[in-house]
Amino acid sequence: MKINENLGLVLRNIYVYDIEACHYNLLVKFGYDVSNLNKDNKIERNTQIGKMMRESSDLSKKLRDTTNLIIDTYINENQIVENDIILRQYDGLILTKPLHTINGALLPLDLRKLFQIFISSINRKMYIAFTNTEKTTVKGVPNRYEKMNQYYTKLCKIALLSSKPGIFKSLQEIKNEILESKDPYLFAIPTEKNNKYVVFLKEYGEVEVSSSTLGIIETDDIDKIRYFQKYILPFTKTLTFEFVR
Repeated sequence: MKINENLGLVLRNIYVYDIEACHYNLLVKFGYDVSNLNKDNKIERNTQIGKMMRESSDLSKKLRDTTNLIIDTYINENQIVENDIILRQYDGLILTKPLHTINGALLPLDLRKLFQIFISSINRKMYIAFTNTEKTTVKGVPNRYEKMNQYYTKLCKIALLSSKPGIFKSLQEIKNEILESKDPYLFAIPTEKNNKYVVFLKEYGEVEVSSSTLGIIETDDIDKIRYFQKYILPFTKTLTFEFVR
């Protein structure tokens, strides 16, 4: 992921488009038998299609090339220029303006979301955004988890403020809240194993613990600075940079 470097780090009123069930619908268009695919279960469906693509390089190339062509077609038909595109995704676009044509290619390019606010990380490799229905979207953040998501929502709401003193005060409050938290579950990064978490401790670094052990960990032993730097700092740097200018 690389967000357009010609645009600001904080943007408002953003349009998110993508192709619904792209590979599945292309298979249907191409006349493939999809009776064994679970259309209504996205994860299962994509896993099955991924296996089909691994087993056939020709199919993989056909799906990828066609998807790219569809996106190219909509860019050309709507006269979208480079600085209209915040991020080109594999099967979609994040834009600073709406499309006037979303039908006409092999598959439609549907409007999925409207972002009130879009915040790129300072290195433009991650973003958080707040939709017009007040839901938070987080992309590109490695090993993110539900407990930390509450702070991404807070950051988005802070960015909607108009007062610079209010913004900086709120950013400091978030930092303090994380560094002073007594909730060990705030620092528990879930693993693929049931009831197992990764925690960063001051003396021992990355440690895998069970849910029962997590409950008895002293939060003063947790390397909270590391969590702040990993999950929050890339976005607080952005807000600081944007609002001190």
